[in-house]
Amino acid sequence: MTVSYTDALRYAREKKVVLPEEFYLLDLNARQYATTVSKLASLDQIRTVINLSNKAIEDGSTFQDFKKAIEENGIELSPHHLENIFRTNIQNAYAHGIWTQQQENKTNRPYLRYSSLTDSRVRPSHLVLNNIIRHIDDSFWYTYYPPNGYLCRCGVSALTEAQAKRLGITPDDKLPVVQPDKGFSTTPASYGKHLNDVLQEKIDDAILTDANLASELAKIKDEAIVSQQANDEIVKAFEPMSEKTKEDTESIVDRVLEKNKDVEPSAIRMLAELIHDDEHSLTDLLKSSVVRNDEQSNSITNWMRRSFQSLLSIAKNLKNKITGNNLKGFDSLELKQGNVIGIQTPTLFKTAEKVGKNIIITDAKGIALDLTKFNGLDGALLAPDLNLEVVSVSDSEIVLRKTKEVATRLFIANNTLHSTN
Repeated sequence: MTVSYTDALRYAREKKVVLPEEFYLLDLNARQYATTVSKLASLDQIRTVINLSNKAIEDGSTFQDFKKAIEENGIELSPHHLENIFRTNIQNAYAHGIWTQQQENKTNRPYLRYSSLTDSRVRPSHLVLNNIIRHIDDSFWYTYYPPNGYLCRCGVSALTEAQAKRLGITPDDKLPVVQPDKGFSTTPASYGKHLNDVLQEKIDDAILTDANLASELAKIKDEAIVSQQANDEIVKAFEPMSEKTKEDTESIVDRVLEKNKDVEPSAIRMLAELIHDDEHSLTDLLKSSVVRNDEQSNSITNWMRRSFQSLLSIAKNLKNKITGNNLKGFDSLELKQGNVIGIQTPTLFKTAEKVGKNIIITDAKGIALDLTKFNGLDGALLAPDLNLEVVSVSDSEIVLRKTKEVATRLFIANNTLHSTN
C-alpha cells in the first residue's frame, strides 16, 4: 500500500514526532524524479518494442511469440515496482534534507552514527553497518549514507565530538566490506544529480548507435536539469521557519488531516509563507517567474498553480462576497470603473488594523482560500490567474467582481502594475 504525504503527517502526529522543515520540500524533487523516470521508462519501452518487433520479423516469429517477448521484457511496470520507485524517491529526498541539515550543523556535531533496526526483517548487509561512527566528511558516508536499498529503514544521527569519542569512533580496520544495493551507492549530497549521470551514460551509449535516441535522451536530461534548477529556486525562496510560521503550519496540517486530502508538503509550506504580511522572498520569486515566462520560470509557476489548486480542496472560499481593507501590494493602484486587473500570484486579502479604503469582491465563490478555516488565521488568499473588474470606486469603497474579461492591467502581489499590450 502506498503511503501518502497525509498518511506520513498523521503518523507523525500520532507518534508526537516533530517533522523537520525539509519534510515540507520533499515532494519537489520526488515529483521531478518521478517525471524523469516516467519519461525515461516510456522511451526505453518504446525502443524495446521496436527492437523486439524487428527481431520478430527477422526470425519469422508469430504475434504470440512477440507478445510473450514483450511481457518477458517487463514493458508494463507493475504497481509494486512503481511503489518502490515512489518510496525510494521520498527516502532519497528526505535523506538529502537531513544531510543538508547535518552539514549546516557539523561545527557542533561533526560525527555521524549509522543506525539500523535489529529485527528479523533487517538485511544482514545493513545490520553490519549498525553503530558505525565516522566523521561527517569521511568518504564512508559518500557510499553508505542511507537509504541503501529499496524500503531501507536505516538512519543516521549526528553526534558531538565528545559523544563520538565516548561511544567509540569506528577505526578503518573495523569497517565492514559491504556491497551497496545497485543504484544506492551515492551520497545524499548528489541527490538529483545521480539521475543526470545515468541519463548522460545513456546518451553516450546511444550517440554511436542511434542518433534519434540520443537526441530524445538529451531532451529528457535538459528538462530534468531545468526542473532541478526551478526546485532549487523555490527552496531558496523559503525563509527558515519562524515560531509563528511553525504555528501556522501546524494549523494548516490540522485542516489537511481533518479533510483527509493528500495535499503536497510544499503546498503547505507555500501557504504558511504567503499568509504573512511581511513575506517577500517567495512572492518575489513567483512574481519574477510570471514575468520571465521561460522554461525554468514556467516550472515554478506550474508548481504555484498546482499547489494552490490542492489547497482549494481543503479551504475553498464558499462565500459569494468577501471584504477587507488590505489587499497586499494594492496601495499603488489608481483604479477607475471598468478597469480589469489580473492577479497573477496568490495574493493576501484581509482586514488590517490600519483602516484603508474598504474593498468588496463579489462573485467570490471558489476564487480564494478562506483562511478562517485554519485555526488562528483570518482573511483570504486570492487565486493566481484571477481577473477582477472594477464595478465602482468611491472615497471609502472599491467594489470588484470576478470576470472572464481579459485584464487590461496585470497585478502581481507586492509589486506594481504592468500594463498589457
